[in-house]
Amino acid sequence: PTRSGDVVKKTNPLFLVGLTPFAFGVGFALDWALVSTGRTAIPVPWTLSICLVLIGIAVLALGARVRWAVKPVKGRRIDPIAAVTIVQLAKASAVGGTLLFGVTVGLLAFSTSRPVVVDAIIPSNIGGVVASLALVALALVAEWWCVLPPQDPDGEPA
Repeated sequence: PTRSGDVVKKTNPLFLVGLTPFAFGVGFALDWALVSTGRTAIPVPWTLSICLVLIGIAVLALGARVRWAVKPVKGRRIDPIAAVTIVQLAKASAVGGTLLFGVTVGLLAFSTSRPVVVDAIIPSNIGGVVASLALVALALVAEWWCVLPPQDPDGEPA
């Protein structure tokens, strides 16, 4: 629960799916605008792909800490504010990963739709797509781990 008594809700997968076409359009249109003005297409840097995976691993590790603390074992505790912060980080990572997924798919789609395909751009763009999907998956797992176990009516964990 948050301070106002509202419950933090899980990320809706349909919301993430709905963001993807928007981000796809942004990535495709950005690459199209650059190429049509004589500039080069945007390659996704390998460092971005590596950082996305590392962020996903860090979020998963934080989620594992919350999962450990909510197990019904006496003496395990975590600060509720820290737990809510970790859940919000996982939610934000899922949304950010979804947006990056859509953009990188848009960049990849534009790059492969050209009559002349630059071979150097394709592997890095595929790496960006895979890394952003990994971030979304790891963030959703971390969010799922932060769920409190069900409670019996007398307040004991089920």
